[in-house]
Amino acid sequence: MTLEELARTAPFARPPAVPAWSLGCFHRRSITYATGAEDMATRVIWVQSHGLTGDLRLPAARPDVGHRRGLADCTADELAALAQGEGGVADTGLCDGRMTWSNWAAFQPYDKWPEPGELRRVGPALIEFAPSGIYVEDWRLQPGSAGLRVGLRLVSETPPGGPEAPRDGGLVIAGEHAIFALARRAALPAQAPVHRQLAVDPSLAAAAFDARALYARRGVGGGWRVALSVDPFAEGAFLDLGGFRASGPGELLQSLEDGTARRWRIDTLLADQPAEPATGADEVALAWLAGEGDTLPPAR
Repeated sequence: MTLEELARTAPFARPPAVPAWSLGCFHRRSITYATGAEDMATRVIWVQSHGLTGDLRLPAARPDVGHRRGLADCTADELAALAQGEGGVADTGLCDGRMTWSNWAAFQPYDKWPEPGELRRVGPALIEFAPSGIYVEDWRLQPGSAGLRVGLRLVSETPPGGPEAPRDGGLVIAGEHAIFALARRAALPAQAPVHRQLAVDPSLAAAAFDARALYARRGVGGGWRVALSVDPFAEGAFLDLGGFRASGPGELLQSLEDGTARRWRIDTLLADQPAEPATGADEVALAWLAGEGDTLPPAR
C-alpha cells in the first residue's frame, strides 16, 4: 500500500510536540550572523511532522561532478567538497517555548546546530532566532505543504537474503515535499565534520557516503523523484515510497522493489492536513491592514 492509502484507512499520530503553524515544508531565504555576515545561497529545506524534523542543507559552491559516472569516479577533493552537505532527521520537541532537536540520524556525525530555536511565524514567514543571538534564520512556508503528513523513524533494515539489523533513519512528508535520511551502518568519529575526516583519510569515503540525506518531490502521477541530495548522483532518481503495510499499533513494514525490508515507527500518518499561509492577528491590527491596503505594496 502507499502511505496515502494507509493514512486514509489506518491513520495514526502521536500528539503534536510543536506548534501547528510549524508543520509543513519551509525553504530558508537567509541566515544572518551576529558578525553581520549573511548567507542567502545555501539551499536549505525543512519538513516538519508532529515530532520529527527533516532537514537538508547543500552549499551553493559544491562542485559540478556531472562529468563523473558516480561517487567512485570522483577525486578525493571532489568527495571532500560534496561531504560538506548536511541533512538528516531528528526528534523534535518544545521546551520553555523553544523548539529542540535531538537524536539526529544525519550525514554529519556531529551536531553543528546545537541551539534550540525561538520561533515566530507571520503569514508564510517563519523566523528562527538562536537564543544566544549568534544567528537568525528566515524561512518561508512552501506551496504544496498541505495534504499528506508523515513522520516515520526507521527501526531496522533487512537486506535481500540477509538478517534484520538495527538502522537509524527517517522520512518526513508534508504534502508534495519529503525529506528522507539513512544513518550509516558503521559510525564515523563524531568529533569532526565529514569533509575534514576525508581530508585526513580519503579511504573513509565509502563509509561516509553510506549515509543518505535527500529532498524529494511528488509528481502529478504520485511518484516521488529526488530533487536534491548530498549525493548528487541520486538526484533525478525515483524514491521508492511504496510497499507499506501496518504491523501493529504505531508501526509499519515496508518491502522495497529491490527486496530490502524496513521497519518503521510512526510519529505521524495523516491525510488531508492543512498548511495555511495566513496567521492570526488582533482585530485592531487587521483593521489597520484593511484601512492601509491601498498604500501598501501588492502581495506577490
